[in-house]
Parts: sequence; C-alpha cells; structure tokens
Amino acid sequence: MKLLTSSICKQGGREYNQDYLDLTVDKDGACLVVCDGLGSYYGSEVASRICSTKIIEQFREVKQLDASRAVKPEYCQSYIQSAHNYVVDEKERNPKIRSSCTTVACVATDYNTTVISHIGDTRVYLFTGGKLHFQTRDHSLSQISVELGKIPLRDIRSDKDQNKLTRVLGSDYYIPPDCDIYNTPLKPGDAFIICTDGFWEYVYEEEMEEDLASSATPEEALAKMEQRLLARVTKFNDNYSAIVAVIKE
Repeated sequence: MKLLTSSICKQGGREYNQDYLDLTVDKDGACLVVCDGLGSYYGSEVASRICSTKIIEQFREVKQLDASRAVKPEYCQSYIQSAHNYVVDEKERNPKIRSSCTTVACVATDYNTTVISHIGDTRVYLFTGGKLHFQTRDHSLSQISVELGKIPLRDIRSDKDQNKLTRVLGSDYYIPPDCDIYNTPLKPGDAFIICTDGFWEYVYEEEMEEDLASSATPEEALAKMEQRLLARVTKFNDNYSAIVAVIKE
C-alpha cells in the first residue's frame, strides 16, 4: 500500500502568488501541508513559505527518531506552533512584513493514525468508500453564520464574510490549530484533498467525489478539478492550491 500525490500551486488572476505547499511521503508515513498567505497583508508569501517548509522539516526530524511519535497530536500541534514562532521571528527581523500571516492545513499520517490540523479556511477533505467522510471547519465569520443556522454550509462560497478569518498563523494572538484524529487505518481508495479557498470556492464537494471516482491517478483527478475551476473563475480570481493524495495498493 502506498500514498500517491499530485499538487498544484497557481497564481490565478492575482499579481503575486501567496500560496505555498510542501509535502513528504514514504512507506512509513506522510505529511502534507498547504498554506494561504493573506493577500491583503504585505509579505504573506513569506509567512506561507516558512510555515509549510518548517512543518515538513520538523515532521521529518521527529519521524527519523520515532515514526509513531511523529503523528501524535501533541507533536502535530508543536509543528504548527513552531512554524508560527519562525514566522514571528522573521517578521521581527524584517519589519516590512510585520503584518504578514497565513492559513495552514496539515495532514500527518503513518497510515494507521492520521492527524488533521488547521488554522484558517484552508481545508482538508477526507474521502472513504468514494464518499466525503470528513472536512475541516473554517475559522471564519461565514462558518460562524453556518453554526448559528443563518446560512447553509454550501453558501459559504458566496457569503460576504467568507474571507473574514477568525484565526490565522503569524498574528500577535496565536490560537492553536484544531486537531482531528482519525484512528482508522487508511485503506486503498481513501483520499485526501488539502486546498486553499481559491480552489474549494470553485470546486464542489460532490464534484471532488466524482473526479476521484472517475480517475486512475491523483494527477488525473486534480486536472479534472482544475478544469472545473478554470471554467468558473473571474478575471481576478485568487491564488489556488491543492494536494490530492490517494491510497493505492
């Protein structure tokens, strides 16, 4: 059994690409990270890059010592806390980017235990048996409206408060990530999609299911999803990034 992956990180219709992603995959485990630097804050591409790369570095270091420890929730929390500290340190060294910050979504797995961690509205989807099994809850005003029953979940995409986040990494007030633990061993056909709002805003969950089911590889599935996105975007669409990861025999 192995984990196959495909990824994209595109500028879209924006002047700069402030998304960043990184990943490491081998026979003993994997860590997949996608970050979305906040576009209205100068230097957020630095925050997203530091966050992604530092999480992967720390996962590799811990995994080298003890693969089972690398996916313990407290360690997954520490990867993101440390990434936050690295971002803050860089902002102190470079005052020009003092307002920069980023979202983060991370999947760490040894294929028996999986920990899904996130801050902001970059999402993780888990598909099992060909159906959506789990998705993260955005840290946004729109998600609060969903929980209060004011709008259905699907309408977050068009809600006026969709990009107003309640939690980000690199800000003055650090709030730890949400960590969801999936203790069921992964099996062939299980899949993850980790993606920024510039991606999920244009690709619906039932379409993700359809494209995963009709594709032989993660590359094929991701290409189909990107075609859906490109058919729907406006001229000045956001950066968009995604990792598709599928368990195969």
